Order: sequence, then structure tokens, then C-alpha cells
Amino acid sequence: MKTKICMVCHQEFEILFRIQIEKGKKWIFACKSCVEKHQNQPNYKYGGTWKGKRH
Repeated sequence: MKTKICMVCHQEFEILFRIQIEKGKKWIFACKSCVEKHQNQPNYKYGGTWKGKRH
């Protein structure tokens, strides 16, 4: 099982979400908890799910 670091809280996770929280800024990977904190912002965009478990 692969893991990645959440770019917001810096914890390690097996599932992260690709999001944008600032207009025109680069995409970041964030955990579910961090996504929930930012998803009501006006410039929030969801760009997919990264999963460490690959078949």
C-alpha cells in the first residue's frame, strides 16, 4: 500500500484528494479532513482522488 503526505496538515494517508484552493494556483493533495475545511471556499476545485491501493 502506497501513501502520500497531505500538503495541508502534513500527515500520511492512503487516500488523498487533488484540490485547488486558490484561483490560478497549483493543485495540491489533501486528506478528507482538510478538504472538508476548504471545500466551501469560493476558489475550491476538486480534481480527482489518489488511492495508494493499486490492482
